[in-house]
Parts: sequence; C-alpha cells; structure tokens
Amino acid sequence: MEKKNYHEINQYKDALFPVEIYRVNEKGMFPFGRGLRDFHWHDELQFTLAVHGSLTLQVDAGQYFLNEGEAAFINSGMIHAVTKLSKGGQYASLNFPYKLLSFFPGSRMEKEHVLPYVTGGCLPVVILRPETEWQKSALDLLQEINVMWDNDSAIQNEYLITTKIVALWYILISNLSEESKNTFSVDLVRRERLQLMLSFIYEHFSEDIALANIACIAHISIGECCRIFREHLQITPYQFLTEYRVRKSVELLSGELSISEIAGRCGYNQTSNYIAKFKSIMDCTPAQYRKHRK
Repeated sequence: MEKKNYHEINQYKDALFPVEIYRVNEKGMFPFGRGLRDFHWHDELQFTLAVHGSLTLQVDAGQYFLNEGEAAFINSGMIHAVTKLSKGGQYASLNFPYKLLSFFPGSRMEKEHVLPYVTGGCLPVVILRPETEWQKSALDLLQEINVMWDNDSAIQNEYLITTKIVALWYILISNLSEESKNTFSVDLVRRERLQLMLSFIYEHFSEDIALANIACIAHISIGECCRIFREHLQITPYQFLTEYRVRKSVELLSGELSISEIAGRCGYNQTSNYIAKFKSIMDCTPAQYRKHRK
C-alpha cells in the first residue's frame, strides 16, 4: 500500500531553500498541511515551538506537555501530532531536510554529526525548556528564526536562517550524553506497520471498516494491531477511527451539507450513531456545533 498524504511531503515555496515554518491554531494551519490532532510523519526534521499558550505533543508512544516558549525536536520519520492546544494557543513547526545540515552529500559533517542522529530511530524526540542553559540557547535561536519568518524577511535572509538552524542542531547534539542517545528504543517494524494502518484509516474512513481490515493491511493479527495502537498512540484502533471521522465531519459542518449527508460521508450508516459519537467527543451535537460556529 502506498503511503500518501500522511507520509507528509512538504512543498517548499522555493526548492532552492527547503525550509518552512507551519503556523497552527484551533482555526487551522498555514501553509496548508497536516496540523492539529492529525497523526502523520515526514522525512524532514522538525522543531515545534509553543508560541502562545500550551500544548500536548505525542511522538510515537510518548506524550509531552509544552508551555509557552518551550519546544520539542522531532526526528525524521516519527509518527507525531499535537493532540491538545490551549484556548487561544498557537504553535509553529520549523521543518527542514537533514541534508541542510550536511553542507554537501557524503561530507564528514554528514557522516559524523547528522546521520548517526537521524537514522535508526535512536533519537525520536528532545524537549527544550528554558530552565536548562543549553536548552535556553537553543530556544533563543528558534525564537530568532521564528521572528525572522514572522517579519517576512526569510527570503532576504536564507543564509542567516540556515546558519542559525545549523547552530541549533549543533547545540542539540553537543549536549546529548551517550546515555541519553541510547535511552530511546523504537521498534521500526512496528512503526512502519502503524504507518500503513493509519494511512488505510485516513484513506478509507468514509467506508465500512472492520478491525480485521485495519490489521490485514499490515499483515498482522487483530491482537497485534490493537497492541500497536495502544503502545504507540494510547488508543484502540476503533477509538482512533471514531475520533478521526468526527474530526473530518467538523470540516464538513462549515458547508451546506445536511447532518445526515455528513454522517454518510464520514462512514456512518445511521445518523443517530454519528450524532452520539460526535457528542461524546465534542460535548455537543453536530447541529449545535454548526450553530455556534456561525
């Protein structure tokens, strides 16, 4: 099965400067991509900064709480999502390919200071908090990059931004002890299976999906399917499917489709079942949500 949009392919404004900052709040994301509560993965490295308010970030099986001004590094290929965002909250995600740190392919810098950290799943996430001196230095650099982006000066300062990203990376890897490097152990085969199952759910959520269908796409038993979801996402496959269907229905509620039509498009044969699931997750009915939104 092909990994589609959920293995996110970042479309940079300028292919000659493959860096982007995605800004996300409760209303949406700019530029367009996979944002709040959407589990996804990509080849790029990512630094997510809590700009306003607080957030909860999930990376594989780990959950991390970030206060305003704190950030997290997320490694290449890790399944992740911001699962909670405080009211009025906003975060910014800096994405870039690891080749940006290598200077040129096959360099000593790439072999000694980049590839050992971005391959093999040994370093999935690092949390940056201002109480630790070296982490504060990293946060300061991240804030500087974010401000430059805010001021629309990125195009005039590609070289300066790139050097700041390299400096940010150097601070990160210079302050990781050997012990911390070896602390993280990720089952890469299980992660790949989860990626397949998530892609299947994302692509077929509007259809009648059984648990056996989800397990089959990864060529595993139903029991193993449930274990992978619980261990990596702390949720059952059915709960994940239900929450995803409700989130997709929220997007449709801004349009003119009837509640019953939206229910059908999101995989519910019975409107009453859809309304019950929506209310259990959103604490209101679809009609109440639509009325409030207007």
